[in-house]
Amino acid sequence: MPKKPRWSQHFLRDSTVVERILEAARLTCEDRVLEIGPGAGALTLPMILRAGRVLACEIDPHWASRLGAAPNLTVVRQDFLDVDLAKLLPEPGWKVVANLPYAVTTPILEKLLCAPFGLFSAMWLMVQKEVAERVVARGTRSSGSLSHFVQLRARAELLFTVPARCFAPPPEVESAVLHLVPRPLPEGLEVARLERLVRTAFAQRRKMLKSSLAGLVDAETWQRSGIDPTRRPETLTLDEFLTLERSWRQ
Repeated sequence: MPKKPRWSQHFLRDSTVVERILEAARLTCEDRVLEIGPGAGALTLPMILRAGRVLACEIDPHWASRLGAAPNLTVVRQDFLDVDLAKLLPEPGWKVVANLPYAVTTPILEKLLCAPFGLFSAMWLMVQKEVAERVVARGTRSSGSLSHFVQLRARAELLFTVPARCFAPPPEVESAVLHLVPRPLPEGLEVARLERLVRTAFAQRRKMLKSSLAGLVDAETWQRSGIDPTRRPETLTLDEFLTLERSWRQ
């Protein structure tokens, strides 16, 4: 095992944590599973005993070559961020089980959640604990653009935390397992407009909304929305941002 992980990987080595993740995923022989960054195969090897098919996407040729062979295992030696999902996964209904590299967690989440609805049925993702807390935050100081991006596209739940000692090499922070269930976007929603509102609001998160959104939202829109413009963006839930977007369109 390398002393310093290439591509920011910290390899899971605790079999109890592996079992908790796989129990949550409830894999059966009917399941097709995508794994991103399998590394030494702590999740991969038990998954091929449970799932009908496992597709493991590994950027590091050293670890890709050590995953071994199994009739239901396919190893793709490529950066997941570069793969064409339509070609890689032609059938819908895949589950995703992965210990994501910290440095690219956000772009991987974006790629997974912006995939066509139905391609992924559910995801169990190990991420940095702070990121997991942001993902599930609703109207709290931990809320941010990432919270609303994910919650717009999926039901999100933090299942459990994982201490650093469960990894090799151990990271400097704790991790957590997220459960995401993709859902369709609300009908009539203009996603680009909503995301512009959210990004602009959180670019100055300590300011009141009437200040951070001064160039976008006028007094009539605030009145239609019923949202107090003296609030700060971190106090708004996704539903309230959706209300503001609808009011902005009227």
